[in-house]
Amino acid sequence: MADITKQELEHLLETEDEEFVLETFRRKHDISPTSSGLYVNLGRLVTERKWKRIGRGVYRRIRQVEAVVWWNGDDAVPLDFRFPKAYECDEETYVTTEFGIEELVEVFAGDMVLITGRSNFGKTALALSILGENLGLMPGVLMGSEYTASDGKISPKFKRRMKRMKWAEWMNGDGVPKFQLLPVGSDYEDYVEPDRINVIDWISLPGEYYLIDRVMKAIKDRVGNGVAVVVLQKNKDAEFGEGGERTQRYADVELRIDAFGDSGESLLTIGKVKAPKGRATGRTWAFDVIDHGANLNNIREVVKCRSCWGKGFKKSGNSTIRCPECEGKKFIDKP
Repeated sequence: MADITKQELEHLLETEDEEFVLETFRRKHDISPTSSGLYVNLGRLVTERKWKRIGRGVYRRIRQVEAVVWWNGDDAVPLDFRFPKAYECDEETYVTTEFGIEELVEVFAGDMVLITGRSNFGKTALALSILGENLGLMPGVLMGSEYTASDGKISPKFKRRMKRMKWAEWMNGDGVPKFQLLPVGSDYEDYVEPDRINVIDWISLPGEYYLIDRVMKAIKDRVGNGVAVVVLQKNKDAEFGEGGERTQRYADVELRIDAFGDSGESLLTIGKVKAPKGRATGRTWAFDVIDHGANLNNIREVVKCRSCWGKGFKKSGNSTIRCPECEGKKFIDKP
């Protein structure tokens, strides 16, 4: 080929993938290695920010974007998103206790609610309660290893749990479920349904937790005007879920679950919040999980014990004893 012009080069590059190797490109189109036009014109395209050099002889196309008109249109309105309650039956009527998180945070279309917690302390009960509370707001999708086996068969524990959540309306009037149950145990981001509440309980990336923020971003990008509820395991006494601090990056509301001392109860703490209505981060509640893990019970707000300043122990002479005020739980019921 004679010395290539800029117009000819741009035309050939339109047929290339997002990345190309210059030497492979040159041979493919029979361009002389001494062609000054190839290198000069490619340099101009780099200067014009149409292509980017990402390595020795390797180039990537720069995606062209237009500025977003952000000042027109309606302001974003928060969803009527509901957080879990405890429904306690009293003479055939339900008496509720609740966290009241709706009064503390705003949830918008496209948001992600992150639940991190230790095993057997209520992560699944919390996630399913969020699903049950919001099926009147939008249809649901539920996936994760907690609910189906690898062969796609439903877990007997799951069906039993759903039947015990008698307060939730899982079915439409015609007997069709209000949510889809997907037999997915990996690559969760590929199965997210836009404009629905997508509950993923729980994400497991053995040995690859450095990828957790990438997976969570892909989930959030795909959820559209829906809401993603993502559950992660958290080790004992760890601040963050498996994957560390990066698990927070794409969360709009973070809920952390720990043990409430050695009482067998659970402790829920609000972590990161992108749209708080007031003081939200750090607020803490104790609760119990009953009915074989199906329902929440006895939700009440707790505060750090002022007698031991949240340590759970006190000095007594030359000894250290369990704090008698909080019984070593570090928190007491809020007055």
